[in-house]
Amino acid sequence: MVQQDILTPLAELLQEYSEPWIPSMTDLGETAPREVDPMTNTFVQATHLLWNLCECSEEALSVFNRKGLVHVLLHHVDPSTWGHTLALAVAECLLCVSENNPTISSVLLPSADSLVLFVSRPADSAVDLRFASTIAGLLLNISYCTTSGNNFQLVLKILSTVLETDTLSLVNHYAGVTAIVDSKFCTAPQDLEHLILAQQLALEILSNLCCPEDDDDDDDWDECGNIPGDEDAENSSAEDSMDTERDVLSPEVHEGITHFKLFEKALNMVQYPDEKAVQCLQSLKYGTSLLTKFSVLRIRSLLCIQNLTSVLSLSDIGGTELMYSTWVNLGSKIFQNSCTESGLLEAATGAMRAIMDRLSQDKCEKLAAITQEDLKVIFDAGVTCEIASVRANLARMVGTLGCLIITQNTQESLNSGPTFLLLTAATDYLLKVSAHDNELWVSAEALDVVIDLYSDDKTDKLAHHAHLVDRLKGIQPQFKSKHHQQKKKLGEHRALVLTVRDNLVAFIKYKGARAAKHAKS
Repeated sequence: MVQQDILTPLAELLQEYSEPWIPSMTDLGETAPREVDPMTNTFVQATHLLWNLCECSEEALSVFNRKGLVHVLLHHVDPSTWGHTLALAVAECLLCVSENNPTISSVLLPSADSLVLFVSRPADSAVDLRFASTIAGLLLNISYCTTSGNNFQLVLKILSTVLETDTLSLVNHYAGVTAIVDSKFCTAPQDLEHLILAQQLALEILSNLCCPEDDDDDDDWDECGNIPGDEDAENSSAEDSMDTERDVLSPEVHEGITHFKLFEKALNMVQYPDEKAVQCLQSLKYGTSLLTKFSVLRIRSLLCIQNLTSVLSLSDIGGTELMYSTWVNLGSKIFQNSCTESGLLEAATGAMRAIMDRLSQDKCEKLAAITQEDLKVIFDAGVTCEIASVRANLARMVGTLGCLIITQNTQESLNSGPTFLLLTAATDYLLKVSAHDNELWVSAEALDVVIDLYSDDKTDKLAHHAHLVDRLKGIQPQFKSKHHQQKKKLGEHRALVLTVRDNLVAFIKYKGARAAKHAKS
């Protein structure tokens, strides 16, 4: 559409709204009629189209900046004048175009004092809540709400208000499976949609606060891979790239998240309508659409939990008992119920991996008590799941658990009883992934885990019993062959693959000599 120059007539259409006009009918309240006047409807549809184009095309965003369309949109952002439908369309478009866009930020900042009023005023309806959340995201995009200022606390407060709303109970009531709920929001389908979409956005904003965007170095990696004879420089860059530190929250962000209990509220968003409610919703006109949005909400919550878990302390996220039960419950939901939804599988295993990392760092005793039988479902999924990122997450989880068990046991206990059986099974699983996974980077993840797992010298005898070095020597030629075939397609995984390739050579040499000492024992 951009190539066919749809932006020229679209921009001209929107610029016509620079002239003063008054909508003949606005949706200023819940009792207002659903129809709106043609001018309003045209503006809304044009804004939605512009939003989609700018989200997908840098060229469209450039035209948006050049034509000064931000001024037209900004004039129509007040719902008390233009109605909720029009103002929300404008706010969502502005949220999109203001991301990493200094040109737009410079135009919007002078109006920020007025915009923040939409966040601070009480939200009397579902659409008010969604609109306020969108404006909050916009203010963060243009760097108006610094973490040390009062306006930042307003943003966190609106996120808290959005996430504490019990949308699941409202949806269950709409489905007819529960009695009336105590809520100021009604259960009309449109209101439920506003609430769910507001919660999706709130979780996205919260995730971004905890996980600043990484620099996009994929193109640089690809270029490095295409330079003949530049292997040494590539290896150096790869090792530097792997040496990253865990993100640290600013004190203001940390305090706000804990004060408003945002992790707890994000965790509640994982809930999904039960089987009875799902069946009822599927028979209703708008039920399927609501379920689809609920599925997205659940994925957003899991991604948010993953990011929060990585930057908060164990006490901040509810303690050992809550996190361990969350890890178990997530595993039960996706593995025992044979989940096939790719987005949910990726998000759930990502959250499980983050929780496992946090529990391991705090030496959680319950993790060390996990048995081989407990992990069987993970071993099975780790080789059969069709989603590469899920297989990688599962391999990392097994490695994290194995490393914890090794650090908490003596050399003698590692080589007998249930601990020996678990570590042997884990090793077999990881080597199977290393040797047979179709994706080179997943094999690299598994090999990296194996190297971590056996880096402790007290695993020498265990390595001998598992024939680790001989099996790694058998995998090494396959790994090199795969690297030759896939090296131009590795993208963001190039650093990992190169590091593992080099570390594997040194590890085989080192561990081979140590494990050989136990050949006669």
